[in-house]
Amino acid sequence: MHDFIENHQKNEIISLIVSTKINNILRPNQIQQLEEVIEKFDKDYKQGNMSRLSSDFKSALEEYGDVLSKICRTFNRESTIVQDFLKKMEDNGELQAMEKLETEWKEYKTALGKEYDQSENNLRMAIFESNELVTERINREYEEGLVSYTTALNDLADLTNKEFMMRNGLRLPNDTDSYGRRKTRQANERFYHYNPNQKLPRSIDWRKKGAVTPIKNQDQCGSCYAFAAVGALESYSKQKTGKLVDLSPQNVVDCTRQYGNFGCHGGFMVFQYAKENGIALESRYPYVAHEQNCKWQRAIASVKTENFAEIEPGDELALKHAVAKHGPVVVGISGSSRGFRFYKSGVFDGKRCGEINHAVLVVGYGRHRIHGDYWIVKNSWGPDWGKGGYIYMARNKGNMCHIASMASLPLDKN
Repeated sequence: MHDFIENHQKNEIISLIVSTKINNILRPNQIQQLEEVIEKFDKDYKQGNMSRLSSDFKSALEEYGDVLSKICRTFNRESTIVQDFLKKMEDNGELQAMEKLETEWKEYKTALGKEYDQSENNLRMAIFESNELVTERINREYEEGLVSYTTALNDLADLTNKEFMMRNGLRLPNDTDSYGRRKTRQANERFYHYNPNQKLPRSIDWRKKGAVTPIKNQDQCGSCYAFAAVGALESYSKQKTGKLVDLSPQNVVDCTRQYGNFGCHGGFMVFQYAKENGIALESRYPYVAHEQNCKWQRAIASVKTENFAEIEPGDELALKHAVAKHGPVVVGISGSSRGFRFYKSGVFDGKRCGEINHAVLVVGYGRHRIHGDYWIVKNSWGPDWGKGGYIYMARNKGNMCHIASMASLPLDKN
């Protein structure tokens, strides 16, 4: 009846039942004694000392005979207990759910070329299942009109939280709190100034103007800040020269420590570095997704910015003006929620945004006929994430996920 359940699943169920019942029938001091015996047996076996193992086993029988006898009697009863347990699971549909999960997990690994040994496989499958339940819940909420976006599992679905957080590598300056509010201001700091009454286009998409390079993948390196910054510089260069070039995020990862960055462990916007040194072409300084010694040379520097400015924190109208008049703008957002992690389509209106921890590039804005105003946001998690590597984030909804709290852009000198 239960042939379709893999042996390792049966063994895990049996082990759980047996360990639970042993804990019930033994006193704490007896459990400790049993653990000491097993540890001694294990040590003898690993050292290859069979004579001592035999001697220790005889001693254990004499000293802990009552304990071992209770355990043996427990094991003799487990066959019936396990069969009853599995029968209840089948009646409740739990076995079918387990079979479905196993199938989906295998298909997911095959599609993405992922392989794990048995111990790690169980952990990864549990993470996958948890994320699958979240995406299913969000998609139900979308069908019910409670949210305006859909989700789908992607290559992040089996990552631990620690692994995933490596994709969120924006580090805030020491004088900035976790929501983008600056405690002090530098004397040479420049804010973006604009005329709030100036008429702007209802929508704009710099991709359609040929000013945005293809989606890239930062991989397991906390270099989002580098990808976002070079993305803005690529568009800035296109408008100045008429030529779109791919710039090197690896140049930024390797060479901006003296500007307060931490390579693959995060950093901040790097326009000051770009102003002083310039950024190399990707072809001259390719991305490797790990830190190296800085290989920058003045001879390979390709694009500099003459100046740069920050958007007044929280001012979405200023951000809209900057995008419309000057091009893509680097922004810091909260990218931790699983809704964001598994975004697939629609206008993201996440209600569980935390602190600012991820850098992305706003490349346009528009209005959806049902879901309202949105920002077009370029991410650096590869083209299979989101909508071809992009996410449409709600605009004019209270600075959602802090999208206008920490924004900056390269500019020409006045």
